[in-house]
Amino acid sequence: MNVYIETHGCKLNIADSQKISKEILSKGFSISDDLEKSDIYILNTCTVTKSADKKARNRLRNIKKNHPKIHLVATGCYPQRNESEIQSLGIVDTVIKNDKKNQLPIVLSNKFFKETRSESDPVIEDLLIGRTRASIAIQKGCNQICSYCIVPKVRGRENSIHPDEIISQINYLVSKGCKEVVLTGTQLGTYGYDLDNMSLYILLLSVLEQTQIIRLRLSSVQPHEFNDDIIGLWKNKKYKDRLCPHFHIPLQSGSNNILKSMRRKYSTQEFLEIVKHIKTIIPNSSITSDIIVGFPGETEEDHNRTKKLLKISELSEIHVFPYSVRPGTSAFYLKDKVQSSVITKRAKEIRNISNDLKNKHMQSLLNTDQNVLWENKNSLSGYTENYTYFSLSKSTNKKPTLPITKVKVKSIEDDNLVGIISI
Repeated sequence: MNVYIETHGCKLNIADSQKISKEILSKGFSISDDLEKSDIYILNTCTVTKSADKKARNRLRNIKKNHPKIHLVATGCYPQRNESEIQSLGIVDTVIKNDKKNQLPIVLSNKFFKETRSESDPVIEDLLIGRTRASIAIQKGCNQICSYCIVPKVRGRENSIHPDEIISQINYLVSKGCKEVVLTGTQLGTYGYDLDNMSLYILLLSVLEQTQIIRLRLSSVQPHEFNDDIIGLWKNKKYKDRLCPHFHIPLQSGSNNILKSMRRKYSTQEFLEIVKHIKTIIPNSSITSDIIVGFPGETEEDHNRTKKLLKISELSEIHVFPYSVRPGTSAFYLKDKVQSSVITKRAKEIRNISNDLKNKHMQSLLNTDQNVLWENKNSLSGYTENYTYFSLSKSTNKKPTLPITKVKVKSIEDDNLVGIISI
C-alpha cells in the first residue's frame, strides 16, 4: 500500500508528518512521492485562518475528483477544531483529530492489514521527508493564549518533549543522511519549563554536543524569549559554523496598542532591539517575521506605525496574514472589525514593504560567499545558511559533489539568488 502525505501549515506540522511517515513504514506501508501510484492520501491540515480551512477543503475535493478510488485521510488541526465540517464534505474516508494523530498508523494498519508487523519483521528503510532537511518537534501546545489564536485549542497546553528523545531522533536522521535539522514547536522560547533543569539554551547545547548534525536551525522564537546565553551560542567558535544565522521573530503588529489587544508579551521597542542586536553581533544573519493585518480595532494610525517600524527594521522578509476571525478565540468577540476591503489594501501595502526588504537583503548578498545545502543529491538549488534560496547559474559547468557547497552569489533572478560554485 502506497501512502502519499501532504502537509499544510507550520513546521510543526512538517515534523508531525515526518513522524507519521516513519511510523507508517513500520506498519508495512510504503511512502510515495507519486500521487498517481498511491493508494492512500493523507492531508495534514492547518486551521490557523479561514483561508487555511478553505485550502484544505479544496484540496480534499480535488484529490477525490481526480483520484476517486484513493483512500482519503484528513488529520491535523482542522479536524481538531471542527471535525463535523470535514465529515460533512462526504468524501473523506478517515478523519483523525490532532490529539489522536499518533494513532493514525495504527488506524490505517487495522483498516488495511489483517495483522500488524511483528518486531521480528525486517525494518523497512524509510524516506526522509524534506530530503536533506528535516523538522523536529521539541515542544507542542501553547499556554500564552493570544486573543486571535486558535492554536491552544487545537494543540493543547505546552508540553516539552524530553531532550533524550529529541537527540535520539536527530541521531537517527543523521544516520539516514540528513544534514540540517529545524527545531520547531508552538512556543520554542519556553521549552523545558515543565522539565527539570531544562531550557532552550540547554537543549541547543545538548544537541550540539551529542549529535553530529551539520546544520541546526530554530524556527520561531518571540522577541522577549531571547537571552544572552542563547545568542552567545552563535558567537561560540566551537558551534557557530553549525548554527544557521537565520531567526524567525514574530512581530504581528507595529502598534503597541494592538499588541496589547492581541495579548502579546513584548513591545515594538523590544522587537527592534533584539533585531538590531542580532544583526550587529551575528555576521551574515537574516531575520524574518510575521504581521497580522486588520486585527479588530486596528486604525489607520496603527497600520502606519507598523509600516514605519518595518521600513526601519533590518528584516529580510515578512509573512503577511490578513486577520481571520476564529470562533473560540477572545478576539472573535471584539468590536470594531476592520472591513475586508481595508484589510486587503493594508495587506498589499505590507507585502510591498516586504518585497523591498527582501530585495535589499538579497542585494546585500551579491558577491558574497555562502554555504548552500542542496535540496537533494541531484538538485541544483537549495538554501544558504541564512535561509535564502539559491540556484546555480545555468551557464556554469561545475556541479555540486557534496551536500553542502560554498558558492559565490553573482546575481538575482526571479526573486532568487543565482551564482556559481566557489573554487
